[in-house]
Amino acid sequence: MRSALIILTILLTTITASAQIERKSTLSKTDTAQNMGGGNKADKQSRRERLKELDLTKEQKGKLKGMMQDGKAAKEAIENNAQLSDQDKKRQLRELQRAQAQKVQAILTPEQLEKFKASKPKDQ
Repeated sequence: MRSALIILTILLTTITASAQIERKSTLSKTDTAQNMGGGNKADKQSRRERLKELDLTKEQKGKLKGMMQDGKAAKEAIENNAQLSDQDKKRQLRELQRAQAQKVQAILTPEQLEKFKASKPKDQ
């Protein structure tokens, strides 16, 4: 449950930031894990608290977990595709992030979405 909530928060907070990060052509699994983890302990706690406030249903948590697993696999496939240029990888990663954001928005109720956006820290 906590991991699904953390993943949702990471996704929503990194959608815009990740599009601006210059990706290396080959990333190890360690590098990928560090990029997905993002932030320090205080940031993670803040995200957890924000997601707890949403009171996600079991169905929403299940959908979110599946979506995040699919997204992670798609991200790794893009990053590990040697046939793509760095610019193409960056473009495809942005498209993936946009698609994931739309899926997340479809999972949340309008009230949950508004509450989540309203609780977003101002510096992000």
